[in-house]
Amino acid sequence: NCVAVNPVHPKVQEAARFLIERLVHKGDFDHAETFAQLTLESLKYPRNGLDQQGEAVAKGYRDLGRVIYQKKGGDLVKAEKLARESLRIRTRLYGGDHAHVGVSASLLARILQAQGKVDIETKELHERCLAINIENFGSEGINTAVSYFDLGDFSYKRAEESVSAGIRKEHLSLSVSKFKEVLRIYTKVFGPDHPN
Repeated sequence: NCVAVNPVHPKVQEAARFLIERLVHKGDFDHAETFAQLTLESLKYPRNGLDQQGEAVAKGYRDLGRVIYQKKGGDLVKAEKLARESLRIRTRLYGGDHAHVGVSASLLARILQAQGKVDIETKELHERCLAINIENFGSEGINTAVSYFDLGDFSYKRAEESVSAGIRKEHLSLSVSKFKEVLRIYTKVFGPDHPN
């Protein structure tokens, strides 16, 4: 398709994303990263004439950042830059509460947390994503449960880093409350015997 059709044609981009997803699913992160990088480069290539502040480019940044984040030993600094650019473009395009903005915010928060940045920015990104998911998918949505899980994991990491027993207990309590929400939603959606 890249030979027969302009590489930024929506059908070519859809095929590229499907290929990247399959490679990630197989655990072939090296090839997934290669194809995600090639896809982003074709989106950014000036002669292809694509709006560099549009959704296709934002998604290209997000896809490559996600592959690098998921890859063992991936360059998290590069992944962070890609996720930040995706979030910047999507926030400008859609405003603050669109589902695409939540996807990019979630990725950035996870990357920051993977770098050991368990700070206010990471917390605010997780909370922003939760608010977006509740607004777009409801309080019982699977995406909402994932956001609760991310916040629970964040609080658990904060507890691990705390030197004060009182602060550790506070963060663990927050973590438990978030994980209880995940369990409640998953039980309601999947049933009590589902592996999730």
